[in-house]
Amino acid sequence: MAQKEERLKVIVFGCQQIAVDFIGYINSLEDVDIPLVVTYELPLDKTYGYKSVLEEAKSFNVNVVNPPRITEKLIDMIKEIKPDIIFSVYYRKIFPKELIQIPRLGCVNVHPSLLPKYRGPVPTAWAIMNGEKETGVTIHMIDEGVDTGDILAQKAFKIGKEETGHELYVRAMKVGFDLLKERFYDIINQKLAPQKQKGDASFYGKLKSKYTIDWKQSAENIRNLIRTRAKPYNVAESFFFNHYILINKTTILRSDKYTLQGAGKIVDVLDGEKLVVSCADGYLVLDEYEIVPRLTDIEKAVYIKIGNRLG
Repeated sequence: MAQKEERLKVIVFGCQQIAVDFIGYINSLEDVDIPLVVTYELPLDKTYGYKSVLEEAKSFNVNVVNPPRITEKLIDMIKEIKPDIIFSVYYRKIFPKELIQIPRLGCVNVHPSLLPKYRGPVPTAWAIMNGEKETGVTIHMIDEGVDTGDILAQKAFKIGKEETGHELYVRAMKVGFDLLKERFYDIINQKLAPQKQKGDASFYGKLKSKYTIDWKQSAENIRNLIRTRAKPYNVAESFFFNHYILINKTTILRSDKYTLQGAGKIVDVLDGEKLVVSCADGYLVLDEYEIVPRLTDIEKAVYIKIGNRLG
């Protein structure tokens, strides 16, 4: 009697929706086994509408753990499993050397940028902040650096002119999952020749939890910041006398109707509430904003008028 071929052992370190989708895909494969899923869930994951990796893995009867960091105990557990390959799918921690050396086929990561550009934790956000018109997804081998490993596959795509930070983040997860699914068997069968990263490299760190607008910047730079931080994230803000103005959406306005009057100056009020604010080189129309604390009707007449200044 012929010996039954062993199923490939795949361990997944993953967070957020892309990990849920990837675990669901490889769990459906008859020649693959998932002996372990490692995640690091945060309360905000559900706030942003992502399914729970913990709950989804359990629904597939897959062993799943949720440690706050990669411990020696976890590494020992993985050594016992002897996985063929480990995938890191938006996992929030850096792999130590001891973990990278365990699987015979290595460790593979999916990263939402066109490496070597935009290494680091939140590349989609920085791409919008920097006014990029294009970004992409890279599947690469994991080495001891941060997003420095050899490239297996890449896919580029355009950034929408109105696309927010959250919208681009979600879309990159979808593109990343599709690319993982398309290239999965090529990866595990080692049909993709790893390529050294070439070109100018860049690294961007974490975003600040709160951004206060500097109206001395260009209208485009300020709009890009506001797009990046738009809801459901913590939106960019500005001082407005003894209040805060939280700005969710703006439009750049190029017009000879107004004269630049200094950073943050209100030069017009459209439709009774849309503020036209002077920046370094033009104007921004504040299409969606909230003033905190909320203004009374009497205060509105004092605050929402030409000549006042933000910041």
